[in-house]
Amino acid sequence: MTQLATTPVHIRIQGRSEEVQLAQLGVANTVDDLQLKEAVVRYLDLPADALASHVIVRTTQAIIIRPEALYG
Repeated sequence: MTQLATTPVHIRIQGRSEEVQLAQLGVANTVDDLQLKEAVVRYLDLPADALASHVIVRTTQAIIIRPEALYG
């Protein structure tokens, strides 16, 4: 069984920021992007497609979920 991680997840949605641990979402550090978005949607009680246009950035210290940046 994969151990749940204490990696912080920074979430930017609807003009607000949230921070939770992967373990609070009930997922391990091996979670894929789709599963992570689904877990966040459940945790924050959001509509199923709330994170559809968000991107996930994984760093050595955290996971960041943010709206896609549009330039130009």
